[in-house]
Amino acid sequence: MSNAKQRLIEIEAQERAFADEKKQLLKETKKSDLELVRKLCKQHGFTATNLRDCLVTRGKGEKETKTVKAKKTTAK
Repeated sequence: MSNAKQRLIEIEAQERAFADEKKQLLKETKKSDLELVRKLCKQHGFTATNLRDCLVTRGKGEKETKTVKAKKTTAK
């Protein structure tokens, strides 16, 4: 069992290293990616309304689904 536990510890360490590397790479490419998005929005004339479903807005949590209550019917 100690061999399996040791392997799990190694895997967890690799996962942390990969997560840190991914975070760093995303940070490095953020500026150039944003410039590309701005260029494409200008090129195609996209507005915030067109991108509403893709954009993250402040102050809103998880999307809430509205439930529609069934209408009461009167018995004849």
